[in-house]
Amino acid sequence: MNTPPPAVRSLCPDQGTQMFAPAGVQAYVIDPSQQGNFEAATEPFDYGYASGIWSLAFSMIVGLYFVSQGIGSALGVIRRG
Repeated sequence: MNTPPPAVRSLCPDQGTQMFAPAGVQAYVIDPSQQGNFEAATEPFDYGYASGIWSLAFSMIVGLYFVSQGIGSALGVIRRG
């Protein structure tokens, strides 16, 4: 059985017959310039801003529908003579 070095044993003392040792953990080192991105991602969702974007997108789709319907009607009149 592998016994951990004394430094590790002082961090994780034995519990009776059970020996503990710290395990490796994957971590990411973040550049300080990226702090704003992570703070923005953890902010609460802004429903007012999202509703404004949704309203803009919906009105653009409805507007494009009416414009294309008008163009189709004009082309139909030209095609029928």
